[in-house]
Amino acid sequence: MTAISIASAFFIAVLFSSHALAADLTVTVTDIKKIEGKIMLAMYDNAAGFDEGETAPVRAVAVDVDAETVSVSFDELEAGDYAIKLYHDEHDNGEMDQNMLGLPKEGYGFSGNGGRFGPPPFTEAAFAVVDDTDNTVSITLR
Repeated sequence: MTAISIASAFFIAVLFSSHALAADLTVTVTDIKKIEGKIMLAMYDNAAGFDEGETAPVRAVAVDVDAETVSVSFDELEAGDYAIKLYHDEHDNGEMDQNMLGLPKEGYGFSGNGGRFGPPPFTEAAFAVVDDTDNTVSITLR
């Protein structure tokens, strides 16, 4: 083999292998009570961001609510562990409305469906995104 054909073969192998590193994820949010506003979703790949807010989310989206169940897809994710937190911004005001005691007045949820008495830690909410599989997560609003 010549140096050019070896280099070409290497380039093609790198090109196809880099595409294989990207994974897709579908997140489904269920039990939406009011068909209005937006689902505000943030996905993290570390505890510092998820637990403490010290790092920005890997992905963050606002999805219009047009049904009792809403799905959002993410593509080109690196394989690894992720955790999601979200809330239903019913009034579309960009914040989670709270009552006088600071408790949420709007629906919220976490991957793993924990958080009944406050946000779960990253370790409890984390799920694995794996290459070449149908990665799905379902979150039920509280």
